[in-house]
Amino acid sequence: MDNRDGRGWREEDLGMKEPGMKTQEINKQTLEGPGTGGQVTENPGTEEAVFEGMKRGEYVAEEPETEELVIEDLNIEDLNRSSRGGRFNTTWLLAGILAVLLAAAAVIYMNQTSGTGGRTNGAGSELSGRPNGGEPGNEDAGGNGAENGESAGGEGAEDGTGATASLPSGAGENGAETEAETVTEPETEETTEAAPVQLESLSGLAPGTILEPEQIDFDDLSRYFMSWKIEEGDNLYDRINGKSYRANNHVPLSSLRYLKMPHYNFKGQIQVGEMIVNKDIQEDVFSIFTELFKAKYQIQSMYLVDNYWTGDAETSDSASIDDNNTSAFCYREISGGGNLSNHAYGRAIDLNPQQNPYVSYSSGSPRWSHSNANDYIARDTGLPHVITHEDLAYKLFTERGFRWGGDWNTPKDYQHFDKNNK
Repeated sequence: MDNRDGRGWREEDLGMKEPGMKTQEINKQTLEGPGTGGQVTENPGTEEAVFEGMKRGEYVAEEPETEELVIEDLNIEDLNRSSRGGRFNTTWLLAGILAVLLAAAAVIYMNQTSGTGGRTNGAGSELSGRPNGGEPGNEDAGGNGAENGESAGGEGAEDGTGATASLPSGAGENGAETEAETVTEPETEETTEAAPVQLESLSGLAPGTILEPEQIDFDDLSRYFMSWKIEEGDNLYDRINGKSYRANNHVPLSSLRYLKMPHYNFKGQIQVGEMIVNKDIQEDVFSIFTELFKAKYQIQSMYLVDNYWTGDAETSDSASIDDNNTSAFCYREISGGGNLSNHAYGRAIDLNPQQNPYVSYSSGSPRWSHSNANDYIARDTGLPHVITHEDLAYKLFTERGFRWGGDWNTPKDYQHFDKNNK
């Protein structure tokens, strides 16, 4: 049966009847405005009145105000029919669609910004690097994620100190991972102290200077055992003239040599030492002190007695002994007066005088002048730096023809070695 109305429209054209619907049921898409959520618009009158009015074109259902248009509810056929019926405004539809698109874009942007966006290495979420003892700067920040398949900065990545990198702020509560940017640390040069430069000689180094073992060429120690002549008017002459050296008829200046030699001090450090000896024993002294140095034999200090000058040779020598200083030349008489000492000729050396004191037994009991030697009067205590017949210094000096003052009957001068071949 043809259900056309007087104008030639069928009920199906108006959406009034679909399979399974009663004639009086009203199609939602016809009576509802777009986006009404399926609620039938309330209008005065009965359903039949509405139906009859729509067939005559006299009644159009009012559209309720809506805040959001649901695009899926629209189709082209509906738009065409609505425009022919005068119930749809195209301008407002386009404006609504534009508003929805703008709102959706704003929501997406805000989600991105509050999620993984804005990640920094400053005040924002920080990514920690993982120094590993290798070359710095060649690993990405965020730990070892590249090795185990995790994203840099991901959960469980550890740095070199065991700290765990924080989860990116964009990760959701449901555990979804958010890919984060990988931040690479800037490359830095490894700062290492330069190795000490190996010395060619001791020239220019002040006595007492401490040296590193790396500065010494142990395969060619001869370069560090140095000798200079002493001439009137030079700096060394000015240093000793009127002190340890005085013009005299017995010891010409030309017979003396100024030596520089390395030695180990009581702390086990390599130290620059100095000494003035007679040129006749220079090679003996070099040979003996080279062997002592190889054996790391400890000598507290080696300075000229002029460093302790008090105004006269006797008290200056005593000041040097009080400081446990090893010395050689000093133009003076033997202890007690009379003849010149072998020190005056540069042929005697006093070695570690505190541990090896000058002791007189002329009265039958030991007497000594320096209180710092109190613990070293007895020679069998086993204390370090005590010279005995088993000591390396004793062996080296005596092998070279030196006498040892410890072998004298009285006094006993345990520090003293001399070679009396004037």
